[in-house]
Parts: sequence; structure tokens; C-alpha cells
Amino acid sequence: MDRNKLEQEALGHINRGNVDGALKAYTAILKLDPKDRRVRQRVGELHLKMGRTAEAEKMLREVAEMLVREGQGRAAVAIYKQILTFKTEDPALHYDMGDCYATSGYPNDARQHFDTASRLYSTASKHIDAARALQRVVDLQPGEVALKLKVAELLEAGLDIKSALVILREVIEDYRRRGRPDEVGRIAEVALRLAPEDAGLQVDCGAARLEAGDLPKALSLLQGANLLRPDHPRTLSLLARAHDESQAPAAAVAILRHLARVNAGLGDVTGELDALRKAAKLAPEDAELRARLSGVERHANRLERRLTQLELAQAQTEDELRVQVTAEVYARYGLFERALMLLRSSPSSLPLLAVHAEILVQSGDVEGAIRMTDAIAPKAGRERAAVFERIAVLKGLPEEDESDEATPIGAPLPLAVDLVEESAPGPTTGAATEAAPESALARGYRLAAAGDVVGAITAYRDALTVDPGRAQIVARIAALRNAARPSLPPAAQVESPKAEIFEDDPDEIDDAMMEVDPDDLSDPFAPAPPAPVAPGAGSLDEAHSLVAIGMNDEALALVAGDHRLEARVLAARALRAKGDLARALDALREAANEASESDPGYSEALYELSGLYTATGKHRSAVRLLEELADFDPTFRPKDVQARIAGLSRLLK
Repeated sequence: MDRNKLEQEALGHINRGNVDGALKAYTAILKLDPKDRRVRQRVGELHLKMGRTAEAEKMLREVAEMLVREGQGRAAVAIYKQILTFKTEDPALHYDMGDCYATSGYPNDARQHFDTASRLYSTASKHIDAARALQRVVDLQPGEVALKLKVAELLEAGLDIKSALVILREVIEDYRRRGRPDEVGRIAEVALRLAPEDAGLQVDCGAARLEAGDLPKALSLLQGANLLRPDHPRTLSLLARAHDESQAPAAAVAILRHLARVNAGLGDVTGELDALRKAAKLAPEDAELRARLSGVERHANRLERRLTQLELAQAQTEDELRVQVTAEVYARYGLFERALMLLRSSPSSLPLLAVHAEILVQSGDVEGAIRMTDAIAPKAGRERAAVFERIAVLKGLPEEDESDEATPIGAPLPLAVDLVEESAPGPTTGAATEAAPESALARGYRLAAAGDVVGAITAYRDALTVDPGRAQIVARIAALRNAARPSLPPAAQVESPKAEIFEDDPDEIDDAMMEVDPDDLSDPFAPAPPAPVAPGAGSLDEAHSLVAIGMNDEALALVAGDHRLEARVLAARALRAKGDLARALDALREAANEASESDPGYSEALYELSGLYTATGKHRSAVRLLEELADFDPTFRPKDVQARIAGLSRLLK
């Protein structure tokens, strides 16, 4: 039959109000062209008009599924809404609508339908399906711990214990990262019901009971964990503490001795040292323990020496400092390949070679680190002996000097003394007073107070390798570097800090420290956000690095108050990565409106803004902006711009 004739026939029936005749004509067309979604939709709507809901649902669902396969989720929503008029309590329909809204960039509507689907599935005792729907809400709101726990509860009700445990462990690790041991213990006790023989959960529960002062329960849990997983360092450490607090020091010392041996076998010198120090504190009269502790301290001090502590590793230019800090941030969070790629692509210099070698060590490429350190040695000058000592450590060679006069842990490398003048002799009392070792962070404060920008930044960088609060230290480095603008002088032009600057007078040290901004003396481990960079600050590389590794809140803190367009684009990216599309769009739209077209970052801002329009479903606005960008700056990422325009144009058809 002729398709055009059938279409004219169907239209004639519709004009005369003959729904049945129109349905027959359209059905005949559909047999000729089963993929014609427009005709299929008309057939479904005619069935609906005649009250044939089952037939209407079948046809309309097929149309919606075709649209979804073609990437037209927003159009599919309109079809699903027709089905919703007579199937309001269908959880599968709400789930499909939520999926379409989510893929179209409407998270609030998506959450509403996923929530409804989960509730309806749960009412029907389909707990696994309810969990699947609620997990989609979690995906849209990843920070909602209560929702994750509800998903685990539904999975448990559906007897999917394995998946429930996966969710609970994710929550535990999330709380652990946030530094919430109380919540770790609470969730671990919930999970322990599902896996009573899990040693890790027993340890977490035992740690929480220990913090709460419930020593009998803590001991029971930790001893059970030790039986299930013998010689686990964290279990042994907590077990020793539990015995100590239970007034059983002998048992605590015995466990700490064993823990030291376990850590030594694992090559964990820091853990071995910590266990021996705790044991020696509980048994101060034990000569054998003190001797062992002294030997491990000497060994640990040797291992802790790094090339980055030497003057040869001190950045001489701002570019070198930027690369050093960025690479160390990457390495801190385990992104070694990114760190090494950055260093390989940067100009070769002693400061960058030193950082490169130490990051190779962290990444496990000790042989590569040895080769690079060998290359540094001929250029190390008066620090050559220290470089050779580092090579010996990396090769696992024994220390030549095993005397008890070893440098205390945390003290500067021996050759660093050559770079500082002797301090003026102070009053003595007949006995030498040994100064306490100075931490890298304290050294940074002191050098900042003395005006030694390069020395302070180097000290902060050393602290970055050992401090858990590294994001805050990166902010301090950035603030200190920006304060030194317009340019950072070469290391050769900055005098080394003189020991006689304070003449061993504690009052003078305190006075100098008081000159530092009180915010800079705050506890680096406090939960307060990093100090913001002052408006007009320079390079945003540290903030870009933080966004790249997912530390978006820290990046936002670094650019707070910086009104340059580049900083505002970066802030929008961080907000988008956090899932806050509305704030990102508002912030960047305002920034672009206020910016000058001559701003170097203007094209990038328009491109980023088009992406936010797309993500929020404002496709026409995105196309208009991209077309404006193509006219304004034809050289800016032309292939990407045209690809976006083409893709959005297909969506708008």
C-alpha cells in the first residue's frame, strides 16, 4: 500500500473523529515502517484515547526507549509522563524517568523520581530494586552518608549481604578520611553483625571501644582480631594500649616488643621506632630495650635524610618552586606518574633532579633514583658526601659510623652546618645544653619570621613530605611565595640564616615569631580550611593540582578572594567537580559578564561556561555561546568547539 495515501486516510479519520479508523491506518503504516517512532507514538496516543492502557503503554514505552537509545532523554521524559497519567505507582516507570532526567542534566527532578521508585519498590518488598534506585540518589549526592546507610539496609533486607558490606566499608573509609574515629566505630559495629569474623571490623570496633573507655570489650575485640589476623601492626598497637590502660604494663611491653619485631620484618623503621619508644617509656630501666632503641634511632635518622633537605635542592626560580610543589602534591596523593611526567617535561636543574630522585624512591623505582642521584653527585659541591650517603642508603649499604653520637632524628644533615656561621658563644653553666630537634614546620615559621623566603619555603616543602595536613602547607607555600612578588630572588642572592640572629636568646626568638601573622602559627592539623591566597596572587598551579586530585574544597580556599578571570574559572571547575552545578554556573556567568574580552582567559571562560550550560540542560544557550566563541576567537580549540556545537545541534533537533 502507498504510505502517503495511508497517512492522508489517517488524517481524514482524525478530522471526522473516527479514532478507530485512524488507528487502523496508522497501524498499517507501522507495518510498512516499524522504526517510525512518530507513527508509533500516534498509535500509542490513539490507544490511550480509546482507553486501551495496556496497548498504549507498550507503544509509548517503545517510543521512549528509542529516544533514550538516541540520547534524547529529555524527549523521552515527555513520553513517560503520558504513561504516568495512568500508572502513577509504577516504580520502574519512575526509575526510567529519573534516569532520563539525570542524563539530561536535571539532578533535582532525577532525585525525586529515584526516591519515589525506591519507596514504591520497598513497599512491594523488592528491596534489591529499592536499593538500586536509592543508589542512584547517592550517585547524585555522594556526600549523603545517611543515604548510603539506607542503601546498605535495603541490601541487607534483600539478603545481598556482600553488597551491603561493600557500602558499609565505603562509609567507614569515608569517616576514616574525615578523621571521625567515633563514627568509624559506630558503622563498624553495624557491619560486624553481618561479618562477625572480619578482623578489620573487629579492630575498628575495638578502637572505638578503647576511645570510649570500655576496656573489657576493647580487649575482647582486639584479642579476637589478633587471633584471626596475627601480627597485624595496628591490632598489636591498640592491644598494647588497651593493656597499658588496663594497668598491665608488662603485657603492654611484651606486645610492643613483638610489634617492633613485626615492623622490622616489614621494613617499617618508623613503626619499629614508635613501638620501641612506647615500650621504653613503660620500662625505663630495661637496658636491653634502651640499647635496641638507640640503634633503631640511628638507623631511622639515616633513612630520613633526603636530597630535598640539602641546599642544592633549594629552588632558584619561581618556575622551579612551582614544579617542585606541584610534583610533591601529586606524589603525596599517590599520583606518581603525573608527578614524574611533570618533572620529565621541565628543564633540568639540580633542585628538580633532587625532587625527581626522591619521588622515584616513593614510587618504588629505587634503581632509577640511584641513577639520578649518581648524576647529581658530581655537581653537589660541598654537599657531595651527603649525596653519596643517600646513594648508600638507597643501595642498602650499612652505615660506616655506628657510634652513639649519631645525629638525633629530625636534625639537619651534618653538612648543613657548613652553610651556617657559628653562633656567638652564650653563657654556659658548665654543661652543654642540648637543643631539642627543630621540626621542618617550626623551621619554616622561624625562617619566615627572619625574612628568609627561600629558606622558609624549602622548610615548608620538607614538612610537606611528612605532615598529614599537607594541603594547608601548600597554601602556606603559595601565600609566602605570593608575598615575595614580583619575583623570587635566586638562592645565591639570599643569605643563609645566621645562627647569631637570635644569639640563643629565647625572648628574641619569641619576638621574631610574633611578627608572623597569627594565622600562620595556627595548628596545621586543625580542621580549619587552608589560608586563602590574597587577591591578585600569582600562579594558580597549586590550586590546579588540587582540583586534578579531587581536593576541590582546598582549591576553592586557595583562590578565595582572587578576582582574576583564571581564578574564577578554576573555582567554577572545582564547584562543578563537587556536583554544585548551579553555583558553578552562577559564579562563572557573573565572571564572564564582568571580564574584559581582552583578558587572556576570556575564551577559556566562555568554553567552560558552555559546558556548564550543557550540563544543566540549557542546550540552546550553550550553542549560542559556542558560536559566539567561534566568531570571537577562531583559533581557540576549533575542533572541540565545533564538535560541541554539532553534538548540541543534534540534541535540539
